[in-house]
Amino acid sequence: MKKRKIIDKKTILIIGVILISILIKYFFFSFESGDYKRFLLKWYNILSEEGLTSVVNGLGNYNPPYLTLLYLLTFLPGSPIIKIKMLSVVFDILMGFIGYLIVRVLTNKKHAYLSWLVIILLPTVILNSSMWAQCDSIYTTFVLLSLYLLLKEKYSLSFLILGVAFSFKLQFIFILPLFVILYFVNKKFSIFNFLLIPLGNILMCLPVILMGMPIMNCFTTYLEQTTDYSVYLTRNLANIFQLLPNIKVIGYIFIIITGLLFLGLLIYFMKRKKKIEKQEILSVALLSVLIAVYFLPFMHERYMFMADVLSIIWYFVYKRKIYIPIIINLSSLAGYSVYLFGLDWMPLWIFSCLMLIAIVSLFHDIVNKKITAN
Repeated sequence: MKKRKIIDKKTILIIGVILISILIKYFFFSFESGDYKRFLLKWYNILSEEGLTSVVNGLGNYNPPYLTLLYLLTFLPGSPIIKIKMLSVVFDILMGFIGYLIVRVLTNKKHAYLSWLVIILLPTVILNSSMWAQCDSIYTTFVLLSLYLLLKEKYSLSFLILGVAFSFKLQFIFILPLFVILYFVNKKFSIFNFLLIPLGNILMCLPVILMGMPIMNCFTTYLEQTTDYSVYLTRNLANIFQLLPNIKVIGYIFIIITGLLFLGLLIYFMKRKKKIEKQEILSVALLSVLIAVYFLPFMHERYMFMADVLSIIWYFVYKRKIYIPIIINLSSLAGYSVYLFGLDWMPLWIFSCLMLIAIVSLFHDIVNKKITAN
């Protein structure tokens, strides 16, 4: 009788790569980014002294759920910078796992787990958490979980989790057009499901709401954030504004253009008189994020993060046009390089042109229905 293996080769590989990714990130842990020194460390110290009361009184320009997590970190031993960065690293791993679940539900292939490993080793994923001390993997994790639940047709839970993503970052909105399009085209869920998005945000803010913070503060934080970066049409991001003059009115024009692009996408899907199949949803999700990041003004380098990760999941599902995730991730990395290292190794306007090619190519696949999972 054969002895059953306790741990198979796949599990060993996954654990090994996760440990390697953590080791790589550890080398960046001592780096103190400008955001860490100016904001995160300051918030951490205030939370350590005053507790969540400081959040009720208006601490920081992040929504309460992330500040609540920072507060919980103050109870753990260790250096603030290590704890803050490890929080994001944990979500890097979770994000990769949920990406793997999406690939598996769409392909059912035994090698789907490789997508998990690629995601956690992406340069921007490594730099975002371990060097920059940013938390983009947190909201992206919940966006991916919402997308996974959408594919499993658990609509109410999907919308509620999307609300959790909303509670961490306003950038969740980049994927919201997908849900709007699905509502009008597939008609499988109620319009009232959209109310679960703000509800998810409120539930995540509940600890500070119970301490006296007005519910509307869970939403007005984002209004303040939108004015923080309105000086430049783009900051180190390879989008359309790398090819245009930095004139504010142009940005407002492109807000309208972006709305029209999404409206045109909705009209296209409604006119073809065919429901969006499960196999198409991932392509529409990626296209939604790319259109938003590429054509909306006042974006900066980290706003490409969700597209970086989605593009890898997209490739593992469809196994075609590898240049699309390569362009997206290199463009994103170029922006990080400028901010973190002052390194402009290729003009961002070149990546802007390449990004437009990637967007058009993805849309071409959708129109021509070349999106069958492999």
